[in-house]
Amino acid sequence: MIDLYTASTFNGQRVSIMLEEIGLAYTVHQIDLSKGEQRKDSFLSLNPSARIPVLVDHDTESGNAFVLTQSTAILHYLAEKTQLLLPKSLQERARVYEWMNFHAIDLGSTLFSAFYLQRLIHSRQPQAAKQLSQRIHELYYFFDQQLAEQEFLAGSSYSIADITALPAVISQEKTLTEYVHLTRWLQQLKQRPAVQRGIAVPCNS
Repeated sequence: MIDLYTASTFNGQRVSIMLEEIGLAYTVHQIDLSKGEQRKDSFLSLNPSARIPVLVDHDTESGNAFVLTQSTAILHYLAEKTQLLLPKSLQERARVYEWMNFHAIDLGSTLFSAFYLQRLIHSRQPQAAKQLSQRIHELYYFFDQQLAEQEFLAGSSYSIADITALPAVISQEKTLTEYVHLTRWLQQLKQRPAVQRGIAVPCNS
């Protein structure tokens, strides 16, 4: 059995989508970030950095519960555990990791900075917010070009690279319509039942 401590954020939705895709049984523990539940001692004992998601796997070879944080690390772990959504060859796996990191590091940090500036200090830093917004579109242009050449981000097969990027793209769907190939990919993935269930976590749990 797996316990998932999560909230309705991009990072949380990555993991719930993954769990739905691979079909492992799991129990959802909703962490209300607005109420500061991530700073309670019970949660800090799992992740001292006070961030979701946290996965606790009770089904391990040692019999001891395994606690893991960081959404992309969790996706790696679950893919390795089940041998699903990860290519067999070294080069194909490397391509998956490349696109996971591109979104999680390059785009993720830019998205967070843009959100911070636009929502919190936009009146003082309007030009910086505008530049970050432009940078986001430049980065999604690379996604669009990649998807012009192949069906999924890392090749011909749906993988954890797609799951890593998907929640953020869904949230910005209305601003990304100019990217034809990205839009095609998005609409295709949104039809997947596991994606629909995973995006709804924890609200429907």
